[in-house]
Amino acid sequence: MGSMFFTLMLLLATVVPGQSQGFHAGGVASCSGCHSMHSPQSGSQWQLLNSDSSSTCLNCHAGRGGVNSPSVFSPDGSALTPGGDFYWLTKSFSWLDGQSPGYDHGHNIVSVDFNLLSDPILTKAPGGNFPAARLSCVSCHDPHGQIGGGTSRGSPPVSRSGSYGAGSDIGASRGNYRLLGDTEYVTAGYSFRNGAPVARQSSVNKYGESDSSHVDYGAGMSEWCGNCHTAFLHNNHRTGGTSFQHPTGSNALFTPDTLNFYNSYLRSGDFTGLGATAYLQFVPFERGTINLQQLDPNSTQGPDATANVMCLSCHRAHASAFPNIGRWDFTANLLVDSHPATGDVGASGSDPYYSYYGRDIATDFGAGQGQFCEKCHGVTLP
Repeated sequence: MGSMFFTLMLLLATVVPGQSQGFHAGGVASCSGCHSMHSPQSGSQWQLLNSDSSSTCLNCHAGRGGVNSPSVFSPDGSALTPGGDFYWLTKSFSWLDGQSPGYDHGHNIVSVDFNLLSDPILTKAPGGNFPAARLSCVSCHDPHGQIGGGTSRGSPPVSRSGSYGAGSDIGASRGNYRLLGDTEYVTAGYSFRNGAPVARQSSVNKYGESDSSHVDYGAGMSEWCGNCHTAFLHNNHRTGGTSFQHPTGSNALFTPDTLNFYNSYLRSGDFTGLGATAYLQFVPFERGTINLQQLDPNSTQGPDATANVMCLSCHRAHASAFPNIGRWDFTANLLVDSHPATGDVGASGSDPYYSYYGRDIATDFGAGQGQFCEKCHGVTLP
């Protein structure tokens, strides 16, 4: 391990002058933010400051959310990032005729120091073989940054354009969106075959999400998710309890009908919207391009004929308030009846508010709002 750690130090010390020197870009003291040369946490790997990799990540990425907060694990659901808040893993809800256990709300990363445990039901990734007991932040994110093989292939550790929207970086040497593992990324003995997606996060609201400030997805997200959830990508994603299979990925292009629905839909029964203002944060899509210059994370423009559906059109990447990491409550016929709700056992006062990212469904969409499947299909699917 010593020689490997020395190699890492050498790589971090050889960043090309002029490149971004942010924390995940090999800047001064970045190494010591996660590793200790002399006094690592007892029993930790890679001389980490904490007991495991996720705990080390959460040293900086846990805390109350907000516009300027990089938190993905808040104490109250306030981390309204595009990926979601691991807070929801700690919250189980029940009501008169139902329940929603915390482990069903997201990817159950293991973080000993923050009391996050592996999934108690699933032993491996649905549709794949990644071991649930070894799921961590670095199962998806390469903390050192990489593109095209990463630091093991001699690439400098960088996180530039794409990750946080910095427009001046377009065309410059850059890392992957959100430091996501690329082809040949190996984690827990598991190798990625599909490259990282192309996307840009708004630099106006770089830790948040709204209709006018969000991630603009270009291409490759579903294929990247398919590194672990292979069957869902290649056999389409089967919705619970039905024979309907939802297409996803670069071949799941919007049809003329779905384009018309998305661009005109405002709420259940109201199709008076315009394409120029059609984007809805709860139903994102890929624009079908690998060119960052064609992505605008502050655009409200709806999809066109090159756009496609992806995994994150319906799910969040980290965790949500709802079962199956849904962007909305898949179990509610009307979204005003979503859980968590006031009065649910296990629900805190702010849980209903943060579950829909501070938006009130009844106010914004009406008491008769159905499933957001309607955004693409006009009606709620069975």
